[in-house]
Amino acid sequence: MKKKEKNVKFTNKGNSRKGMLSLLLSVFSFAWLIYGIYSSFLLGEAGGNELGGVGVLALVLELFALVFAVRALREEDVFRGIPKTAITLAVLLLLAWAAIYGLGIYAMIY
Repeated sequence: MKKKEKNVKFTNKGNSRKGMLSLLLSVFSFAWLIYGIYSSFLLGEAGGNELGGVGVLALVLELFALVFAVRALREEDVFRGIPKTAITLAVLLLLAWAAIYGLGIYAMIY
């Protein structure tokens, strides 16, 4: 009987550190989003400045995450799974934060 040949892959590729950092920042931003939504239901109108600060912090984190994700996609000799996941999550969360800010501005005007 023949031995089964194992699928072995030799490569010098590694995981992207910028991609992992971007993914971590996106996870923190998502956690702040959940915290902000939960706190806004608990505090109501009393938590305006505190929740605004949380939102701005999370938006800045998400912008940094998007920049790191784009830079991670440009790296050579790295696996592309983490950077692609990071950029997808960063764009989705950035759209979510933009929608929240847009709804807040719309509610202030009307």
